[in-house]
Amino acid sequence: MAYYKLNLTGENKVWKKYFTFKNNFFLSGKEINFTDIYPSKEKIDRLKIQALNDNGYDVLNENDFTKDIAPNFKRIDGTMIIKGSVFEKELFEDIKGLEFVPIKIVGKFKSDYKLMNFTNVINCVDYVNSTKAEFDFLSTLILLKSKIPNDVDGFFLSGWANYDRFEVIVNDTLKKQLLKLEKASEFLIFDKIEVS
Repeated sequence: MAYYKLNLTGENKVWKKYFTFKNNFFLSGKEINFTDIYPSKEKIDRLKIQALNDNGYDVLNENDFTKDIAPNFKRIDGTMIIKGSVFEKELFEDIKGLEFVPIKIVGKFKSDYKLMNFTNVINCVDYVNSTKAEFDFLSTLILLKSKIPNDVDGFFLSGWANYDRFEVIVNDTLKKQLLKLEKASEFLIFDKIEVS
């Protein structure tokens, strides 16, 4: 089984027609780190995201955008969210270790999102053979297969990302299902990870 670190493209040609969001979630009007509240279902169920305009200012009404399209996918605080209108629940019915939590945008917006909330946080980094560099693209992440449960198709990886954030790790089964969602191949990047 192959494993992948799930990322988003940074290509301007993809993002030029979409508005974006702050990099953290909001809970009761305050910006929070996802790792500080995980796995509290009660708190995760109340998370919101904040839309931003091209200048980085908060936007509370979808009608205030010149780029009035919400992106199909977005990374928020190391997690991944999927636009509700492209999400297809039936694609993920047989996926193990993953639940989808509704996420609202602060203000007046037609779109909503689904948070990919994994039920497992696993530190399976092979620290002996992995190389952590200042810049992520110079790093080499290697996972220990013996520490990855056979009964999950994805998980939050701890012990690797900066600022105590999680990385989203998916296997071939989950990758295949995600790529069936509208425009997934434009937005999503699956960086293959070596497993020892």
